[in-house]
Amino acid sequence: MKEKNLTFTILSTIGIVLILLGHLDFNILALGGLFPYYSYHVMIFVFISGYFSKNKDEDDIIAFIIRKFKHLMIPYFIWNVIYGIICLLLKKADINVGSDITLYNLFIAPFVGGHQFGLNAPAWFVPALFLLQICDILARKIWHMLTKKRDAVSERMLMLLYLLVGMTVVALAKRGSVYDWYKLPGRLMLMAPAYQFGRLYRIDLEKRDRLTSVIYFPILILINLILIYVTGGLAYSTVWVTGFAGSVLTPFITTFTGIALWLRVSKILASRINKDKLSYKAVSALSDHTYDIMMHHLLVFMLIKAVMYMTGCSMDVTAFKSDVYYVATLQGVEEFKWIYLILGLSLPLLIGMMTDRLKRIKK
Repeated sequence: MKEKNLTFTILSTIGIVLILLGHLDFNILALGGLFPYYSYHVMIFVFISGYFSKNKDEDDIIAFIIRKFKHLMIPYFIWNVIYGIICLLLKKADINVGSDITLYNLFIAPFVGGHQFGLNAPAWFVPALFLLQICDILARKIWHMLTKKRDAVSERMLMLLYLLVGMTVVALAKRGSVYDWYKLPGRLMLMAPAYQFGRLYRIDLEKRDRLTSVIYFPILILINLILIYVTGGLAYSTVWVTGFAGSVLTPFITTFTGIALWLRVSKILASRINKDKLSYKAVSALSDHTYDIMMHHLLVFMLIKAVMYMTGCSMDVTAFKSDVYYVATLQGVEEFKWIYLILGLSLPLLIGMMTDRLKRIKK
């Protein structure tokens, strides 16, 4: 069995926790608002995907696309059908959180927006990552044919090129030119720098990442503190390519500082978790099933709210029946969100383990 990269295993686990915390509006890890989740949390997964990308995939692009389609999109389409049926059944109970089952919503909408059936909305990231990986490998193939190089200098130049592409889409979004279908290429352009950052980190920057934490963390905090003071806010929407404050470079700075923050935390935790078998197994399980957690956690949140509704707990019934991101708490107690977080991680993990077992049985 291939040995795990424990630092990135922990980073992946932290990333999925941050996704759930963002959907819960539960700012326990936002460091007092200095690192708002929506300024980087999606990009953590883009960065990780870039880190584990391989140059040899360029040797057979068709095989690469087929492999990625099987790994990412076939499970997505299966779950998309299931969520379409769930959405249909919920409508019979007067709960309208998604659209009708149509060929468009089953096979086209996932690439355009990914919010067609509501409860699986966070999985918009899967089709987007699939398209990004295809665009990236085609761009890299052309780049290497033109430059005839695959060294660190070439990767830095490609990083600069991707960053310029990302800054361009931010500029277009700020002037209102990224809307409807334009959001599809827009989000790919926005995600591209983080993807290349992951690859560049593995090839060139990881060996240079030696700055002591006593200096490292204050630098990141100072950068974000200055940006917040100048811009008034750092959060933006990757999926809708909106909400950008500051300059065209600001969202990428906050992406890099957010990733850098939790990457260093992951490094620190790796040496400790590696010595604790239970923690190692727990982190590995969550990291191996981020796909499942991304896909199913809103369903778990809805089930929690449904139990509260049926037991007569006070809530906004209209929001419960129409907004998948509505979070009901007991008497407004913020700490109740811990229940959402724990179940939102553990129940999808169980679903993932069950599907893993079914796959093994079929083999």
